[in-house]
Amino acid sequence: MPAATYDPEADILYVRLLDDEAVERQTYLDDARIIDHSADGSVIGVEFVGASDGIELGDVPFAQQIEELIGGSGHSFRILV
Repeated sequence: MPAATYDPEADILYVRLLDDEAVERQTYLDDARIIDHSADGSVIGVEFVGASDGIELGDVPFAQQIEELIGGSGHSFRILV
């Protein structure tokens, strides 16, 4: 089930878009944003490092869906676009 989970100790927010898919490769947009892909290239999820500084969604795939999942998770992060 798609969800946003936050680890406050590591300050990492992970937004999962697809269930039951194994991560086969990762794409680093920068040091703070990592996209997980399945074997067929589908986006499984996105990891945001340093989430308390804000979540940059400008060039992240499925940005609107990710923003909605973050909002619905009860976490309050500043969203940057």
